[in-house]
Amino acid sequence: MTDVKGPRPLRGARSAPLTSAIREEDFQLSAAASAAAAYKQEFSPRAAAPAAAAYEQELKSPSFPQRVAARLTGNRWFWALFVAAAFALPLVRSVRRALPPSPPVLGSFPAFSLVDQAGHAVRDTDLLRHLVVAEFTTAAALAEGGSPLAKLQRRVRNTGEAVHLVSFVDTSSSPSGGPTLAALAKGAGAGAWRWTLAGGDVKRLEAATLKALRAPEGGTLAGRLILLDARGRVRRLGAPSPAEIDLMMRDIGLLVNMEGL
Repeated sequence: MTDVKGPRPLRGARSAPLTSAIREEDFQLSAAASAAAAYKQEFSPRAAAPAAAAYEQELKSPSFPQRVAARLTGNRWFWALFVAAAFALPLVRSVRRALPPSPPVLGSFPAFSLVDQAGHAVRDTDLLRHLVVAEFTTAAALAEGGSPLAKLQRRVRNTGEAVHLVSFVDTSSSPSGGPTLAALAKGAGAGAWRWTLAGGDVKRLEAATLKALRAPEGGTLAGRLILLDARGRVRRLGAPSPAEIDLMMRDIGLLVNMEGL
């Protein structure tokens, strides 16, 4: 019996699916190898070095505010405006600052004619165009206890010739042979051009001053300080306490600026 053989299968028909599977597996292996190579290249020290260097360079590079500050500080016009503002601001503040009120006028100081420690005549007209701080005292009180004008003389030493000090010393009742005005001035440390000791019969001048100040009769100005402006008007009358002297120094500063002394 003759075997009947069917048609012979085509060559390679059975190997086609196997080839496709092999190719797909090779592709997957190739893709995995490529990914691994890329990962290795990305995270290798050699690859990370440029990125780190770029990041460090970015940190070191100046930011926009730093660049602006560097450009301003290197500009001479910036420094000129800075210095001008530093000087202008205090001036603006001082101009806008409210000044305390000027001391009131209490009365006019009377006319007088006495003799100073150098033997020269001193009159009320000699005190004009100056601020004057005056006191009424006696030769005995000046020799024993000194004068509050001694401390005030040190405080007004920077006012030039704007402020003058005067002690009206009653020498009419002084015993003969007592200290002279020159000796009293030397003992008190009176400066020749700053502090004048005007001696004589000052009782009448004291009474006239009290009357000008509308003070009660029988009063006294002993132990009081009197501030006169450049026109011979009384602007303050107070005790020689530290607080009163501070107020007098404030008024002196105001009057010096107001009267242009």
